[in-house]
Amino acid sequence: MKKTKKKEKKRITIKMMMIDILKRSKTPLHYREITKRLIARGYKFHRKEPERSVYITIKRNPQLFKKVKPATFALK
Repeated sequence: MKKTKKKEKKRITIKMMMIDILKRSKTPLHYREITKRLIARGYKFHRKEPERSVYITIKRNPQLFKKVKPATFALK
């Protein structure tokens, strides 16, 4: 018998969704607004504080996100 490969389900990460949100927005967004849009799209957070998850993701990826105003970010 031939072994069949299982189709791997590609996991969409918070970072991927944040990039998409900022691309579609065309303007910089406050991290709270990014969080609201993630929730509206159905993203399931694993932490109790989703805004903190968004902020941490931004801070850990300075190559992707730039600060344009206090707590407001755009894509680089």
